[in-house]
Amino acid sequence: MGEEGGDESVKDRRGLTFLELLVMLSVLLVVAGITIPKFRTMIYQSREGRTKTHLGDLRGAIAIYYSDNFGLYPSDEGLPKTRLASALVPKYLKAIPEVELIHHHPQKLNSVEDHFTDSGDWMYITLNGFVAVNCWHLDTQGEPISNW
Repeated sequence: MGEEGGDESVKDRRGLTFLELLVMLSVLLVVAGITIPKFRTMIYQSREGRTKTHLGDLRGAIAIYYSDNFGLYPSDEGLPKTRLASALVPKYLKAIPEVELIHHHPQKLNSVEDHFTDSGDWMYITLNGFVAVNCWHLDTQGEPISNW
């Protein structure tokens, strides 16, 4: 009878319908909703791991200082910015390392307090050479950070 070209032109149209676009968008949103919190947790764990490494470096430097100085720990006198630095830098450390817990404290700190204040820096006691992270928050594993 007549040409069927009109029907074929409708079938040959390429592209996505509005419904297909909505389905793709909803799938992408679900995937993003699942992965973004996981990435955030991984970033927090990375910062905590870096801080644990810095804590180990600081403890190691204090232990070597103790050995080199016949059983004496570095003094905790001075300002938080200079405490321990005069004894450990540059012989035992290049610099006092930073505490990197930005998800709990807004900035990286490398100051050293002589008591717990939850300020997000280091805490050092000269009596026994004890060093800890000066933070009472829980880490990503649910353990108090000051117990590391």
